[in-house]
Amino acid sequence: MIDCKDLIKIYADEESNTKIPALRGCDLEVKSGEIITIVGPSGSGKTTLVNILAGLETVSSGTARVGNYLLEQIPEAQLNKYRLEMIGIVDQFPERTLFLDATVGDNLKFTSSLITRTTHNYNISHSEILKSLDIFHLENRLVRHLSGGEMIRTAIASALAKNAPVILCDEPTGQLDSENTDNVKKLLRQITRDFGATVLVVTHDPRFQEGVDKTCEIKDGRVSTILNVEDQTVYSGKSKFPLKFMTQIDSTKSIRLPDIIIKTLHLEKNAELLMNKESKVELKHPKGIPPEEIVLEKIKERRKELHFDPLPLGYFENSPIIIQLKEVSKIYSSNGTDVRALSNINLNIHKGELLFILGPSGSGKTTLVKLITGLESSTMGEIFLDGTKFSDFTDAQKADFRRGKMGLVSQQGNLHPFLTIEENFYLKQLYSGKRIRSGSLDAIVLDQLERFKIAHRGKSYPLEISGGELQRASLAIANNEYPPIVFLDEPTANLDSELAKQAMDEIYTLHDLSGITFLIATHDIDLIRDGFRAIQLIDGEINEDGLIVTK
Repeated sequence: MIDCKDLIKIYADEESNTKIPALRGCDLEVKSGEIITIVGPSGSGKTTLVNILAGLETVSSGTARVGNYLLEQIPEAQLNKYRLEMIGIVDQFPERTLFLDATVGDNLKFTSSLITRTTHNYNISHSEILKSLDIFHLENRLVRHLSGGEMIRTAIASALAKNAPVILCDEPTGQLDSENTDNVKKLLRQITRDFGATVLVVTHDPRFQEGVDKTCEIKDGRVSTILNVEDQTVYSGKSKFPLKFMTQIDSTKSIRLPDIIIKTLHLEKNAELLMNKESKVELKHPKGIPPEEIVLEKIKERRKELHFDPLPLGYFENSPIIIQLKEVSKIYSSNGTDVRALSNINLNIHKGELLFILGPSGSGKTTLVKLITGLESSTMGEIFLDGTKFSDFTDAQKADFRRGKMGLVSQQGNLHPFLTIEENFYLKQLYSGKRIRSGSLDAIVLDQLERFKIAHRGKSYPLEISGGELQRASLAIANNEYPPIVFLDEPTANLDSELAKQAMDEIYTLHDLSGITFLIATHDIDLIRDGFRAIQLIDGEINEDGLIVTK
């Protein structure tokens, strides 16, 4: 179904006369009806590969065949036909592919109407899709009123309703809890089995690397490792020496070593290969250094649950309240139906706290962040920020407050698309009416970019970088100049595990040094350290409020 050989994609910036290679000779073969995951570090080329297969990016060199279409030769006039007939897309930012002011059901109807004119011709009913994804109860709700996780599941439902032979999913579970991740995996497997669809899932989520036909690891724009079903345990932490890998000979007759082998053997410039008469080949460190098993021990199972201890007496002593919610509720109205997203929230957050907002997909985490930041208004109740009644502010006053006293990283990493990452740093100063001398902030900007490992993308535009890189850039900008309050909504959803840990370590360090008040909405409980306060939302209500402990 999919066959890529020596695939190269180079992005060129005409103004700076620079060229950035995203794919550097990628080879990939996927059979019809397979479900595979494509993994790799942030910026490795995963999203670029999906965009080429989706017909959204052109091929610089090499070949890419999907079905009977040769993408490197396809005329512009046939691209729409190819996208319509062959491809279903689940974008890591679902707002790009959904109608926000239409209901969940209307989105599915529209997608199906592109292929068939009557509902009698649907190969799989909309109700079956919605029930499988646990969003049947959201059928009549406006997409705009969904949580991030609910929006992702709606995007998957719309792609399935199209009944395309190839479904491309870019980080589909980054914003989902484990239960809904399992539901998505089961449904995609059902689609491949029952309808012969071919599914590619680009992900850094280790939960998605089990239960698929194979996993392809991409590094530096090339496929470095292929793991079949029986080899998946290598990355699940369940395997011991000897380890078994499947790699491929690419179109240039080269073989790339899996990254885990390079790390465990501490290989740098050279490696020693030994072959005996029976054609058995051994790979060794030139100095005979044995593999370091500790690298494997770092690959551990994700934390499955959290335990809360009550807040100790005196926990807030001598610490003023900076955020206060009194009987706050939020009700969305869709097609004459009221949906209660938050109910009677009472919450005090003290200056300098680092507070985690937890809960399953659809529990109200994102809604709570939007209310506190003023991006939406509460239906009932009062919100006080830094001693002022924020809930009574006009939209303009809330915007002024955000600009002066908040840093905000949304799930989509909202940066200005026509400014480079570096230039986005200056927007806040410009909107505040500050005069900026040329070069006056260059050192500060560079320092912030380096903190979040994104300095190499400073001259790039938001649409030119991967989702993980965009998220790191947003984190760097939000924490610039140490605003008193920083809100992070799923800040590690699009990052691989190593970068997610690095980003969270940086946030912990900033909190220790600066005294910033951090509110972090997340489902990734594996990154939460013991001793920090967290609230858990269930069905729009606070279920737990205490300190995280390991038991």
